[in-house]
Amino acid sequence: MAQKTSGVIAAGHQKTAEAGQEILALGGNAFDAAIAAVLASFVVESTLTSTPGGGFFLAHTQDNQNILFDFFSQTPRYKKPLQEINFYPININFGTAVQAFHIGLGSIAIPGNIAGVFEVHKSLGRLPFEVIAEPAINYAQNGFKISQFQDLCIKLLQPILLALPESKKIYAPKGEVLTAGKIAYMKDFAATLTELAKKGAREFYQGDIGHQLVRDCQEKGGYLTLEDLISYQFIARKPLNINYRGYELLTNPPPGYGGA
Repeated sequence: MAQKTSGVIAAGHQKTAEAGQEILALGGNAFDAAIAAVLASFVVESTLTSTPGGGFFLAHTQDNQNILFDFFSQTPRYKKPLQEINFYPININFGTAVQAFHIGLGSIAIPGNIAGVFEVHKSLGRLPFEVIAEPAINYAQNGFKISQFQDLCIKLLQPILLALPESKKIYAPKGEVLTAGKIAYMKDFAATLTELAKKGAREFYQGDIGHQLVRDCQEKGGYLTLEDLISYQFIARKPLNINYRGYELLTNPPPGYGGA
């Protein structure tokens, strides 16, 4: 049996942190735990992040390497006439301000998150990806409680989350939006993540999942093409480095920003 790894995890949801904790208990390293937490966040914090999103991953390795994995979303290559694009605003009322969020298939950029987590795993991970994905798959398949913060997010973003029958099935399965303490399920996503864990990032960018995503975009008003998916590449960058009161502080280099 692998030796348990010690560590501390900070996250936006208890289940996100528990996913990382579970992987540390199995002997995974810090990067395995972080990947597990990211995958779990796609489920339990899905109003804020998802597989088709993008991000950055700042890593400090055991041999003192500092790497910034840049897997942010990228702009599709080809334009279309605006009248062919499914892209429209929905106003979200924050109480003191109203902000327009543009949704529809025309809002989809080239996804980076899946490429990113698989690249971090390939470079720095220890446990098999299928093991790392198990907590997220379990939450999606067997259900998880809506947290107080996700309750707030769902209420705010309700016009967006209920815009499609597929998302309505998750956030309002019986007609009314889920509230704190209610159980949510993402069974279709559990099946998708199971496939990705077995087959790797290539399935998302060049396999059946990628082809379906492109078909939807091309037939229903999006920009995304198979060429966009196939050509997507993450970038390994050197983090910005400054000395702050005797400590080394690392953060995102341009064109990204934030995170330390």
